Amino acid sequence: MTVTGWNWLALALLALFASLAGGGGQLAFVVALGLGLGLLHGASDLKLVLPARRFRFVGCYLAVALISLACWQVASTLALALFLLMSIWHFAHEDDLFPHRVTSLAVAMFIVGGPALLHGEAVAQLLAAAMGPQVPAETGVVVSTLLAAGGAVALPILLWAAWQRRCLWMMATLAGITVAPPLIGFALGFYCLHAAPQTHARQRLLGVPSLTAYMWLTWPVLLASALFILAGGIVFLPQEHTGMRALFALLAAFAVPHMLVLPRFLHPGSGYSASTSQAIEP
Repeated sequence: MTVTGWNWLALALLALFASLAGGGGQLAFVVALGLGLGLLHGASDLKLVLPARRFRFVGCYLAVALISLACWQVASTLALALFLLMSIWHFAHEDDLFPHRVTSLAVAMFIVGGPALLHGEAVAQLLAAAMGPQVPAETGVVVSTLLAAGGAVALPILLWAAWQRRCLWMMATLAGITVAPPLIGFALGFYCLHAAPQTHARQRLLGVPSLTAYMWLTWPVLLASALFILAGGIVFLPQEHTGMRALFALLAAFAVPHMLVLPRFLHPGSGYSASTSQAIEP
């Protein structure tokens, strides 16, 4: 499941339509790409754990997810800061696009900071909505400025790396992440630069030939995830009218246990390294 060729063109057109549609269309695009296709790579986490340890693994996974949601309720600024920092660390250590650590770190910084390069004020507003009305609006401005600085450092590194490989779809993706409205940019960066390559790596590792087969293999987890999203949405959506708080809280609830719990249960014989993301070919 790589985002190249016709896949990339279809995604680009959908992103364009969502951008033109405004707030509701953009949020729908993010939910479909971020909470939908974007989280597919984590649906196979359970398959990488030994059967004897899976019950404990699921318990720890759910506990960390619920703790993450609770943090968004009582300390949203801290929850956002930790989520962004952990995401940068995770994206850098699970990068299948570039072989060098500097470029992998640039990928991680650009996923979270690229959309703020041209849309700093809009990103600040999104982050303020995610943290809630009890947090000063200036906090969103500070975080947005820091993200933009990281994106500014990362962009030339990635453009040069993509040019060296004559990777036109990568260059176009970087441009799209920068130019598109922030919500679209965040979704494109997360999916194209991390989630899609990781899903493809999981497919190779598990020996499934297609995305359909992968989803059939992981359908119980996908169903449980859908129910979790529904329950989380019921709790967070009434708290503010934009949906940003619910979106960020639910993304973190899935991402944090994926980042923290899986590496501690991953068994050596799985053929998957959580520190490098490389699926070992048989």
